[in-house]
Amino acid sequence: MNKFLSAALGVLLLLSACQRKDARKPDAASTAPATPATAPAPTPTDRTAEYLSNPQVGDVLVVRFFPKGGAQERFYFYRIFRVSGDSILTNPARQPAASATADISGMEVFAPQAVRTYTRQELVDFQKEDPIDPQHSKLVQIRRGQ
Repeated sequence: MNKFLSAALGVLLLLSACQRKDARKPDAASTAPATPATAPAPTPTDRTAEYLSNPQVGDVLVVRFFPKGGAQERFYFYRIFRVSGDSILTNPARQPAASATADISGMEVFAPQAVRTYTRQELVDFQKEDPIDPQHSKLVQIRRGQ
């Protein structure tokens, strides 16, 4: 009986050691990085450079500026209505907007009688602020298909 008791005790010690070893192993779920229940939506890819290389009728240029004497940024929109060689002809919006994502789908947003012409290079350069521009105007985005 003594041998039987020694064997049972040995098995118990072995099982106990195995359990302690497993307890020291990190659980796969506990090592995975915590992910929030609602992950933030991915930000849309900025395709301004791509759109500048191939401007299309209907594209909308979004220009950020600071009104004279104001600290709050505003946005002006220019819709391309003709691309002819190096020239890009646009109709400006009638009014500035508080957001670059403002709704521009209304019929009265753009002034068809007003025309502003840019060259392709001017639009590329317009992505950088002119240090002497008091309104700090800058082309910040091109919206396509809206």
